[in-house]
Amino acid sequence: MAADANPHGRVDDDGTVLVHDGGTWRPVGSFPDGTPEEALAYFERKFSELEAKVTLAEQRLAAKASSKDLSAQVDKLLQELIEPSAVGDLPALRARAQAVKDALPALVEAQAQENAAALDEALATREAIVAEMEKLAAEDVTKIRWKATGHRMTELFEQWQNHQQTGPRIPKKTADVLWGRFRTAKNSLEKARRAHFQELESKTKESKNVKKALIEQAQGLAPQGAEGISSYQKLLTQWKAAPRAQRSVEDALWAKFKAAGDVLYQQKAELDAKEDEANAGNLELKRSLLRDFSDILTLQDRDAATARLRLFHEKFGAIGPVPKKDVRSIDQEVKKFDTHVRTLDQEFWAKNDPEKKARTSSMAQQLLEAISNLESKLSSATGKDKESLEDELETKKAWLAVVEG
Repeated sequence: MAADANPHGRVDDDGTVLVHDGGTWRPVGSFPDGTPEEALAYFERKFSELEAKVTLAEQRLAAKASSKDLSAQVDKLLQELIEPSAVGDLPALRARAQAVKDALPALVEAQAQENAAALDEALATREAIVAEMEKLAAEDVTKIRWKATGHRMTELFEQWQNHQQTGPRIPKKTADVLWGRFRTAKNSLEKARRAHFQELESKTKESKNVKKALIEQAQGLAPQGAEGISSYQKLLTQWKAAPRAQRSVEDALWAKFKAAGDVLYQQKAELDAKEDEANAGNLELKRSLLRDFSDILTLQDRDAATARLRLFHEKFGAIGPVPKKDVRSIDQEVKKFDTHVRTLDQEFWAKNDPEKKARTSSMAQQLLEAISNLESKLSSATGKDKESLEDELETKKAWLAVVEG
């Protein structure tokens, strides 16, 4: 029998290798072609391999690996540890493997709770995706901004696919119901979008035909010059009433229509410039006339102011038009004359209105009679009655002064 330094194994003289396991020595094999040390080392390596498997299982337990996979791994390992052909502390190794086995129920429970929470979260996420797609589908199709909505539809579909591939597995029945809702909403939106763009394409075609005809008519007005502006404005009214095309098409059509109008307005601007140049002398004449008649603003006699204003307008009207840019400033100065005379006229009629005069005369008479009556009473009154009558008499006199103006 060969002596060795391993308390768990030995090599007999015939080359048989034994392991001390459960209080007995159990043969595990032989190594006839090598020395006892080599034979023992071989089976010690077998033990190291088993120990590595146990260590791995312990590490996976600590890392909370899948309890199902870990359970299968530990069951297989415990089978391997029943009577393995290995030399080492097998009881201790079995105990470590069994400890992992005993810890699995707690891991199973914890992972079940985590899976339930993850499933709830996954259902909530999937439900949120479905709900948003349904909300998009429920919108009034006439008010949907299809560019933004189409982009969002694509995002939601990508979120669905990504969650389906990477998220927790949802029960098939529940997943099918959610997918059915999502698909129905998505198909409804896609159908509405197709109808929208078909209608838009139809309107665009109609708009192009109508507006091309209007453009041709507008371009045909060019020989008329400024006189064609009235006709162009009628065409513009028709343009605004016509269907609108897509933005890019509409912009291109409008540019052509506007260019045709610009030709007319440019010719009008040239004519206006010539007229303004010819009317520049009228501007100075009217300004001089305004200065000459500025005394109208100081007159307080209605008849004199009216006559003066009439003369002003006769002279003013005899002068031709002024440049267009100066029309407003000249009209504002004339308006001051008109307003002043109108105010004098209003004041005159306010004072000389027959009905108002009659009312004033009647009230004055009543006040005079009341004053006379109070004065008679006052001659014989004493004490507080006298004071009261004096106060009332002063009030009536004040009213009379107002009425008689």
